[in-house]
Amino acid sequence: MMIKNVELVCNEDCSYGCIPYLPIPADLQGLDLLSTWFEQLSEAAMLLSKTSDFVIINDIDSFNSWVEIQKSDEHVFISHIISEKKAGQGTLLFKPLSNYIDGPWVKQSVPINVFLNEVINKTQAFMNELIAHNKNFLYVNWLKRTMHNIKNIDI
Repeated sequence: MMIKNVELVCNEDCSYGCIPYLPIPADLQGLDLLSTWFEQLSEAAMLLSKTSDFVIINDIDSFNSWVEIQKSDEHVFISHIISEKKAGQGTLLFKPLSNYIDGPWVKQSVPINVFLNEVINKTQAFMNELIAHNKNFLYVNWLKRTMHNIKNIDI
């Protein structure tokens, strides 16, 4: 199975997360992180397309790193932020963190339709690759939730 570069890229100099161009091992080590990333990102996109103007996603591999997404008119503004606040938080937040510092990039503007289409397309490609590898993934709860999320993104 080949999972290519899983990275959120806002502008050439502003990217977050990366899985190199290497196959996932036969034992699917690392799949938990990838599945969580796609589930969280697809849920955030769905909510931004419907009801929310603000979502923060907790990093899947770090306790203090977050991706903040704010919607305004026809754009989303994406920031990488650092906060020690973890306990009791959860993976998606809908209010700004009270104590944080800006990460290496702040408020990178992306047209909302570009963002939503990219989330749909990359998530669908990831799930298709998993299902092609093993059809039993169709019965896994996180994949069902992720499929629900991308089907309910309003563009």
